[in-house]
Amino acid sequence: MSETLDSDRGDADVRTVIPLLMPAPHGPLAGVEIRRPGPSGPHWNGSRAALVSGAGGAKEDFLPLMHRLAEEGHRLFAVDLCGQNETPGPDDPAAYGIDALATDLAVAMTAACARKPVHLVGHGAGALVAATAVLQARSRERFAPSTYRSLTLVAPCWDGLLTADDAVSADWERRMARQHRGGLLAGERRAVIRQRLARSHPMNLEHLASAIAGPELAAGLRAAGIRMLVVGGAEDPLVPVDRTGELARHLGARHGVVPGAGHLPHQDNPGALAGVLTAFWAEDGA
Repeated sequence: MSETLDSDRGDADVRTVIPLLMPAPHGPLAGVEIRRPGPSGPHWNGSRAALVSGAGGAKEDFLPLMHRLAEEGHRLFAVDLCGQNETPGPDDPAAYGIDALATDLAVAMTAACARKPVHLVGHGAGALVAATAVLQARSRERFAPSTYRSLTLVAPCWDGLLTADDAVSADWERRMARQHRGGLLAGERRAVIRQRLARSHPMNLEHLASAIAGPELAAGLRAAGIRMLVVGGAEDPLVPVDRTGELARHLGARHGVVPGAGHLPHQDNPGALAGVLTAFWAEDGA
């Protein structure tokens, strides 16, 4: 990985970081696995989780959270979707629809997790991708692990991310700044975002930022019977906690709030988010 984030937790002797290239229908997805050292073959029966980000996001955003969860014994996988960050993408709009991205995610995680059950965690528009993968698993089992253990939606952009101003602006750096606390990008973070945006396919950015969950998605999730959690940042200006609470009630899901966090709880307060996820996963013996 060319982009790194300081997790401030965990030395090399407590976790292993493994770059991945996972097969998918629209081309291999770049990813990363973080886990404790030790036995980890296809028959390993511990807890696995897959994390997917939304518009302008990347697998590296999750590293602070992944390091903390790995210390609890979980195996974590994060991916760059088609056309996102270090995963190249074609000039075919069909590759960037939510259904196509969800199928890519499911195929990649089937390979990475050896068809073992996995907890899905999606942030922003990535929450729509993860949720769609759950519905696909009901009708296209060959494209997904045999079961998904749970679904977590973090600051989900259920109603899209673009505003009226965004519709007439191609300033993605400004759009990304809105996701950070205070609406500002520090110098080092600005350089990271510029590099990431330069690598990402414009169709990936636009499709994810404009994606909206249809009523059939919520209805399908309720019918799927999967355990769900909706998490909001206490100071999120884009997806306020009253909205995440409303969505949780609509889905019949648990609701969690991460204090001291804006739209990026996995960066603003990864320790608190790790605690929320660990408690939720532990409810089914994960």
